[in-house]
Amino acid sequence: MIEINGAFGEGGGQILRTTLTLSLLNQVPVKIKNIRAKRSKPGLMRQHLACVKAAQTISQATVSGAELHSTELIFKPQPVKGGTYCFDIGSAGSTTLVFQTIMLPLMLAQKSSHITFKGGTHNPLAPPLTDIKHGFLPLIKKMGGKVDIETQQWGYAPFGGGEWIAKIHPSTLNPLTLTKKGVLIQSRIRSYISCVKHSIAQREIDTYRERSKVNIDVSESRNPPALSAGNLLTHRLKYEHYETCFSQLGQKRMPAEKIAERLAHDVNQHLESGSTLSPFLADQILLPILVAGKGEYTTSEITQHTETNINTIFEITGKKFDYWPESNLFKIKMG
Repeated sequence: MIEINGAFGEGGGQILRTTLTLSLLNQVPVKIKNIRAKRSKPGLMRQHLACVKAAQTISQATVSGAELHSTELIFKPQPVKGGTYCFDIGSAGSTTLVFQTIMLPLMLAQKSSHITFKGGTHNPLAPPLTDIKHGFLPLIKKMGGKVDIETQQWGYAPFGGGEWIAKIHPSTLNPLTLTKKGVLIQSRIRSYISCVKHSIAQREIDTYRERSKVNIDVSESRNPPALSAGNLLTHRLKYEHYETCFSQLGQKRMPAEKIAERLAHDVNQHLESGSTLSPFLADQILLPILVAGKGEYTTSEITQHTETNINTIFEITGKKFDYWPESNLFKIKMG
């Protein structure tokens, strides 16, 4: 059994999720101690417990310590089985983090999976479902992964109520080499508004156009169905070699102009660095590259989250990701 210290590095939920994924992929039992030790409320919260339950369900794993606020977990998996599943977090907790925990193991299963997720889709401390669809999954598909999602309803924090479907098919992932963007083909901004005034979307779009340092080909608004008010501003960039998505979630009592300014700052900073992947995607793509066996890409920043994820991967698999600075960016490589 491999023992992992959940207090290492950033000491948050990513250590738990990465450990569960690798346990399923490698069919090795794990023990995680000090779960989320560096958070204000340590231990398993509802959305972390949802990740454990989902991993347990798809592998008929033997688990101990799977309860709210638990700081220690033992997870002993069986072979992962594709099939039809439904995972309901029962709150606004992130469904996308549950999806990322089980996606790769199900991709390597012998049959396809049809999974319904219920809960939060757009949360301030997790990848929004829109980013998963337009940023993360295009990279997975570029590597050969066969995954599609369908969104029925958005679920904003703190109310939740979102629902969406993931269809995951058996796939073989190919190595990813992404050190150059290539020519910019399309630049699209979109303001998503649910149960709020349309003027908010227009103010965001107008402000973003003023602040952006890249030409905007398309600007538009959408009204996704949701049970509560919410807003998301996105900038999708389609390059010759890949496409990506940046977003900023609206916040209560924060002006639309401020949301646009924050997103423009992040995108402009990324473009100035010359890197291919945002710091968030640079972290999320580590496990898929591990499965593929080889990969190389650039990012503007090595976050503590990424460093912690790299360490967890090494502790469980012995596989190492190297990274080093080059001019205004960092290069990350495995294999």
